[in-house]
Amino acid sequence: MPCAETWDRRVLSRLVLDLAIQFRAVPHQSFPTQAALDWQPSRLVMSIQPDEGIVLRFQAKSPGPKMVLQPVDMRFSYRESFNTPSPEAYVTLLGDVINNDATLFMRSDQVEAAWQILMPVLDVWKASPPSDFPNYAAGTWGPDAAQGLLVQPGHSWPAPVELAGHSK
Repeated sequence: MPCAETWDRRVLSRLVLDLAIQFRAVPHQSFPTQAALDWQPSRLVMSIQPDEGIVLRFQAKSPGPKMVLQPVDMRFSYRESFNTPSPEAYVTLLGDVINNDATLFMRSDQVEAAWQILMPVLDVWKASPPSDFPNYAAGTWGPDAAQGLLVQPGHSWPAPVELAGHSK
C-alpha cells in the first residue's frame, strides 16, 4: 500500500478548521414571538485551527423587565486562558518522535487497514474523474455549489468564530 498520494490542493481565503454543531429548534416555542425576533439556533463550535477554543452560542434574556432574547456567546480560548499560543503541529509531532511518545500516532496495522479501505475509492475516482467537478478560485470560501448543500430553512454555513478578541 502506498504511504502517500498526490492531492489536488485547493486554496481557501484563509486556513480555518472549525467543527460546528448546530442544534435543532425545540418543537414548541417557550417565549412570545416578539421576544425572539433575532432568534438564532444554538451552536457549539470547536475551533481547531488557527486559534484553538470553543464557542457555545445560545439565546439569553436581556436584563430588565421586558422579555427580549438575543444570541450570546460563551468563549474559551487556549491562547487567552494559558497566556501562550499552542505550539505549531509539527513542533508537537517532532517532540513526540524525539521523546518516543507514540500516544498520538496510528499503529502500522491501522495505517495499512486505512489504506485498504481508501485505495479502492481513490482508484475509482482516478479512473473516472467527474466532468462537472465544482472547482473554485483561490482565495474564496469554496465553490458556489457548496452553498446549495444547505438550502433548507434554518441551515447555513457558519462563519469562522472569533476567540479572545481577535478574528481568525
